[in-house]
Amino acid sequence: MKRLGIHFRKNVVLMFVLIFLPYLIPSASAVEILGMKFGKLQRDAETTRIFETYQILPNHKYYTSAWGNIPYAIIGIHENFTLREGLWKEVNLTPQLLRSWVFQMEPIYGFPPYGSNILDHKGNQVGVWYSSKQWTTVIMEEKNGIAVFTPEPPGFRGSVR
Repeated sequence: MKRLGIHFRKNVVLMFVLIFLPYLIPSASAVEILGMKFGKLQRDAETTRIFETYQILPNHKYYTSAWGNIPYAIIGIHENFTLREGLWKEVNLTPQLLRSWVFQMEPIYGFPPYGSNILDHKGNQVGVWYSSKQWTTVIMEEKNGIAVFTPEPPGFRGSVR
């Protein structure tokens, strides 16, 4: 029973770190906690402009997190990195599809989405993010793997049309 308590406490600490880490990361620092390398989002006006002018970045694979046909987040991951499977749905993004989504995404959370750069633990850009949500957890994995947690689904403050 004592052994179970130790594992439980470790899991609670890890869960706390994963949930609150985005609020604790200084703006331009590398972060490694418990052997895990954490990246982050960095809000960026140019990335917002890229999404809102329906540009598809070369050498990026695009993914969505959605409920129904309208995503509440879109990410592009540079081809040098492999996104952890199961968190996002890969899409064949076209400017027309992106235009439709950008137009429909604004009312989902009740405020406009914007772009952010996805940075690795060293501050290097590995992708782009477009959503009304301001934070997520980014974990750099072995062999250029990356896990980008999806934002929580819209709740009572917004609605999906």
